Amino acid sequence: MSGPLINVFTYTIKPGKQEEARKRIAELVDFVETNEPRMIAFHAYLDQDGKSLSIVQVHPDSASMEFHMQLNAKHFATAFDWLDTSIGGQLFGSISDALAAELAKWDAPYTYVPFHEAGFTRATVR
Repeated sequence: MSGPLINVFTYTIKPGKQEEARKRIAELVDFVETNEPRMIAFHAYLDQDGKSLSIVQVHPDSASMEFHMQLNAKHFATAFDWLDTSIGGQLFGSISDALAAELAKWDAPYTYVPFHEAGFTRATVR
């Protein structure tokens, strides 16, 4: 069964950079919402101490995530001005060889769970 591609990734935030992180996260969310119409969902979560950031992305397919990474290359280039460490991530769903090659360039641990067994997505909550 084919399902969406879900990417969950967590980073630590540099000490003293929490306010900058909040500002940059808000800018990124606005940019993604405006420029990536295929993105199903994009959410940013801070832990209770504001020391780590988790990003949850839901894409319809691998091509959508590839586009996201290309479009946001400028953001990624400066993100570690305020982010500290890549803790790791989980990727649920099948990915293309091109996306696998791109992710291999990142110095971060990923857990891949490629087989979507069952599930559904609601476009709106009732």
